Amino acid sequence: LNCGLIICWYIFKEEKILGPDEITMLKHYLKVHKQKDGGWGTHIEGGSTMFGTVMCYVGLRLLGAGREEMEDARIFIRDNGTATHASSWAKFYLCVLGVMKWESHNSTPIEMMLLPAWFPFGAGRMWCHSRMVYVPMAWLYCKRYVYEKAEDDEIIKQLREELYGEGEYEKIDWKKARTTVAPMDNYSPVTYMMSFVMYLLSFYESMEIFKPLRKYLRERAFKRAEAYLIAEELQTNYICIGPVNKILNMIISRDDKNRFERHKERIKDYLWVAEDGLKMQGYNGSQCWDASFYAQALHESGMARVYPENVERLYSFLEGTQILSTPLSANSPAMFYEDSKERVKAFRHVSLGGWPFSTSAHGWPISDCTGEGLKAILALRPYVEEGVEAGRLTKMTDSRIFNAVNVILTLQNCDGGFATYENQRGFKWFEWLNPSEVFGDIMIDYSYVECSMASLTALSDFKVLYPDHRSDEIETALRRGKDFIKSLQRRDGSWYGSWACCFCYGTWFGVEGLVA
Repeated sequence: LNCGLIICWYIFKEEKILGPDEITMLKHYLKVHKQKDGGWGTHIEGGSTMFGTVMCYVGLRLLGAGREEMEDARIFIRDNGTATHASSWAKFYLCVLGVMKWESHNSTPIEMMLLPAWFPFGAGRMWCHSRMVYVPMAWLYCKRYVYEKAEDDEIIKQLREELYGEGEYEKIDWKKARTTVAPMDNYSPVTYMMSFVMYLLSFYESMEIFKPLRKYLRERAFKRAEAYLIAEELQTNYICIGPVNKILNMIISRDDKNRFERHKERIKDYLWVAEDGLKMQGYNGSQCWDASFYAQALHESGMARVYPENVERLYSFLEGTQILSTPLSANSPAMFYEDSKERVKAFRHVSLGGWPFSTSAHGWPISDCTGEGLKAILALRPYVEEGVEAGRLTKMTDSRIFNAVNVILTLQNCDGGFATYENQRGFKWFEWLNPSEVFGDIMIDYSYVECSMASLTALSDFKVLYPDHRSDEIETALRRGKDFIKSLQRRDGSWYGSWACCFCYGTWFGVEGLVA
């Protein structure tokens, strides 16, 4: 994540996306997480990978680290096949920076934006995080975007030698590099099916006979993709769903000064300073998620009456964080996309009434965050009646509560469980089309015990207070959800957790879900 930000900063250095102190702290972070073998992991708790090492090597060199102090990392890269053996996402960033040729990258056609909704690889069928990354990736690939000063930049010239060997850059068979990947990066090997698809796409990409068709389709696809990317930016106040697509969208928006500046303003939402330096987080925080648990803890421990000021502040935050539900957010550009037709165009699930993982500005509701947010609000309401009557706090109307319930009910999947941001729109075999190499199970949204428990317990709490609202639907959802949670229990009695420390976390959610 850091290295994508660093590459963006370097490409647009004159825009001063990062200040001197931020550059110093980013450099410190990368240096202290270097491993004994000279490499870096894809994350700080993993062993060295070519993905992590190549990206961090490039990042440090762009930040000003000298060639001499990077010798052990350079040896690691050379010993593992040079940068041509880094995984596809690393190759993508290297192509954008100008230290690898686009011929080394598998075809990523923007034409996928034109595929019908029923088509397996249609953008709307993918998990939203993958979709939000691969659409701007496809844009930059089809434009063959390269840092405009690459040919005259001394650091870029040096990196071309350091990553591949002196005098080797112009000799490399870049097309062959499309399929080379170091074993340590090959966590999710490309399947035979996807290899065949890539072969067909390379044929489509290179043959002159398809040039008129490519031109026609790409002109239409770029227009569709541009509208899609702008919708994402407006719905998230330029935060974007995550840091990867934020950086890619920012590069794409460079020629639109207003879009670029608004992206620039939201970079700091992702930056986090700690004892090991500055890093770009995988999300813009966990504020709503944390506050929801804090609120429920105060209620269940009997401490809510002891700390009335904390309770009022918690309630105020959660009330204001409900998506598209305050006067300010209801009058924002994001509200335009809540129209059913616009949601279909943007591949978005209903947002109105949901709660996010982080902030209202982020704009993406999540099933478990909505469930925990709803439970927190319902728990706090008895303690804030005086504040509401006195005008210090905004009343949480029944209609807003009902909107949250609607988000939860509509997110239940056919298997009875709940996924993250959207319903499951595809099938497990879609993973056969995973092109990433380094990430597994990213093609569709899956039902999880954590998301299911949070959603079901929220419905259970709601049913007690509102026994007549959509009661049949709620009863059915609870019954189906219970069966789903039971189906996930392992033979040893545990549940596997996917969103925190595995078995303890998963089992907590499984047990609480069944009890409720």
